[in-house]
Amino acid sequence: MAPLVSIVMPCFNAGRWLDAALDSLQRQTHRELEIVAVDDGSTDGTAGLLAQRARADPRVRPVRLERNVGPGAAANRGLAESRGRFIARLDADDVAMPGRLEAQLAFLQQTGVDLCGSWFVEFGQGIPRTTRWPHTEAAVKAGLLFQNPICHPTVMARRQVFERHPYRPDSRLAEDYDLFSRASAEFRLANVPRALVRYRRHPGQASQAWRDAMEAVTRSIRLANLARQGIAATPEEQRLHNLIRAPGSIDRLDDLLGIEQWLRKLLAAHAEVNARQVIASQWIRACIRAAPLGRAMWQAFRASPLREAAGGGGGAGVDLRVLAALKLDYRGRAFAWLRRFGLSA
Repeated sequence: MAPLVSIVMPCFNAGRWLDAALDSLQRQTHRELEIVAVDDGSTDGTAGLLAQRARADPRVRPVRLERNVGPGAAANRGLAESRGRFIARLDADDVAMPGRLEAQLAFLQQTGVDLCGSWFVEFGQGIPRTTRWPHTEAAVKAGLLFQNPICHPTVMARRQVFERHPYRPDSRLAEDYDLFSRASAEFRLANVPRALVRYRRHPGQASQAWRDAMEAVTRSIRLANLARQGIAATPEEQRLHNLIRAPGSIDRLDDLLGIEQWLRKLLAAHAEVNARQVIASQWIRACIRAAPLGRAMWQAFRASPLREAAGGGGGAGVDLRVLAALKLDYRGRAFAWLRRFGLSA
């Protein structure tokens, strides 16, 4: 009999983390599952470890690729081998909490949503912290305009989502953002407002090791989402839109003020409260990147009505004031240190 849930887990030289990931899946409170672990041409002990686990637990189904094809293509192979009505994802360096699958199955079945992620606990670099991304359908759809609002290894979806929208090799480094963006045109997406995965941070992650290359792919996905959601933008507005979440500092006041006007335009086009808050919160993110502007950034932040719409008081306001005083570069070591140890913005 086919299992209800297939967990697809690409593995590349994952021997250091793999035991913890597999343990977390084998200990799930939902037991009707299979673990399709795709060894993506590993050269460490991954293959042997997976074979050992499969002998002990028939729910572990290793798939061996002779050469490394990358996480998206490896995941597609795992999807082709899977049998479940629901597909869950986990990366080989992450850990699922014991009730993860049970909670997400209940969420999908009770809400009618087609794909869901969840909140997650970041660990491995600095102080562990729970990351609470926007969770309603409207908030997730608004979030897709700026970045991926669903943490990839937390995902569970109905099988049809992945069948209609497989990973695309031309979106490598942002395959998940691309897939969720395309799926959002015909399926319902949300996040479970509960931390269900422990997400490991380490320097070898693609999001850290290949940040600039990832941004190059992400820019086109953002603009595609504007078009997909029927939002017209001039070439200058498109440039400003991508600048909001670009991995670098904003060092021109004109750019910061242009972003503020563009976000106000987006805000006016959205009536749903959760979507409006997500859009307005990008003002805080833009001001973080504009810390090198110092007092000018702080004054712009305080003067904008977006501050109140985003809930920009409290911790975020304090952090921005500190960043403005120090004029910290977004890519500098000092900023990275502050974020690692709990920068709330």
